[in-house]
Amino acid sequence: MIRLLHVDDDPAILDLGKHFLEHSGDLVIDTATSCETARTMLGNHTYDAIVSDYHMPDCTGIELLRFVRHHDGRTPFLFFSDQGNEEAVIAALTSGADFFLPKGILIRSQFIQLEHAIRESVMRRRAEQECEKISSVLRIREAAVRSSLCPLALCDTEGRIQYANPASLKVWGYHDETEVVGKYASEFVVSPEIPPSAIPDLLRQKTWMGQATARRKDGTTFDARVYVNTMADESGAPLGFVASFTDLSRQERARGQLESYIRDIRFVSEKANELADLGLDTDVSGFIADVLYDLVPQKSLVIFSSVHADSVVRVEAARSTDAILTEVEQVIGRPITGLTLQSTSQGLSSMLPRTFIEIDGGIEAITFGQLSPELCRKLREFPLSGRIIGSGFSWGGRSMVSRSSSFPQDFFPRISTCSTFSSGTVRQSSTGGRLRDCSGVSLISRTHRRPVAVPPS
Repeated sequence: MIRLLHVDDDPAILDLGKHFLEHSGDLVIDTATSCETARTMLGNHTYDAIVSDYHMPDCTGIELLRFVRHHDGRTPFLFFSDQGNEEAVIAALTSGADFFLPKGILIRSQFIQLEHAIRESVMRRRAEQECEKISSVLRIREAAVRSSLCPLALCDTEGRIQYANPASLKVWGYHDETEVVGKYASEFVVSPEIPPSAIPDLLRQKTWMGQATARRKDGTTFDARVYVNTMADESGAPLGFVASFTDLSRQERARGQLESYIRDIRFVSEKANELADLGLDTDVSGFIADVLYDLVPQKSLVIFSSVHADSVVRVEAARSTDAILTEVEQVIGRPITGLTLQSTSQGLSSMLPRTFIEIDGGIEAITFGQLSPELCRKLREFPLSGRIIGSGFSWGGRSMVSRSSSFPQDFFPRISTCSTFSSGTVRQSSTGGRLRDCSGVSLISRTHRRPVAVPPS
């Protein structure tokens, strides 16, 4: 349906126009005999096109055209006038008119021409609107695809890549879309082989899902799950296909981390149960040091100490590789186990943290400043360097401090930082000399170790 406003100061022309133009049944004509009336009707209704005479008593068609273009730059505006001189036609077209048709004596043919011009103008305008709408939708979809975290690639009917979003470039190790556009998708797949003859079959299948081994830019490979969907036009003819990928290696790593997490939880749970059954005369220091050493990254140093007289700290157990223990003992000039240090303040027990925290101050802090500056300097220059983690709890009525020091080594690049522990409180039972509550131990590491946590037994 096309709704038209016809403006002319001659009522006879308006009646003829309404008669001929509405005869087809899909044109609805509103009429106005003056510019003032036309302006009012334009303010109250929306029209698909406007037809106007050139000369009218209260204004010219050019003035009405400028009024319309001031408010609406897109609605088709046609002149239908007996004013046919060149200057008038040029003025109308340069002001934004779509057509300028002359009135004549052949009434039927001139209205057929006018109807044809109206339909052409309206169809062109509607096509422009549809194109703008489609362009807007495409821009939104492109933005969604571009920002998607899922790797996506669009290919033509021959399997050549036409577009790859940033997520897919990242997975394949590319930085610029131009590096992959125009290449065959099969060039990025090691197995299964995808010959050119397989593409028509893929397009006929409409969808395909499976697993493939993909090749990155640097030549390395990874397992991927691939989803392929055919794109088609309105008639059903294939335009190409879109492929999405899931990097299975990340899932495999996550699965491995989860399995390690579960193993560590079971390990700590078992050790917590064993600890709960230990007698008070058992070497608890060595037991806890062994448990902690099993959880920390390799090449770490675990130290377990006790507090005496609320101010004296004595190293009860130390765990690491033989090489590390030997090198540290060579630096300090004596075995680590049995090393005694005097706290600079009383009330050390109340100061001990109940969870593992990072100790500020490094070697000087944990030795209460009692090692000579030269020894501290040598320890800091030791090939092992990292953060020092510590915590404290009570055992058998005595305050204990369990201190874990993890020193990442330059020659062991897999470890990039120290592990962090947290622990609760261990209390002595009043019956049977057994532990009543035994806290679990948790480990958090940004290296190859996984977080572990055990609830109190």
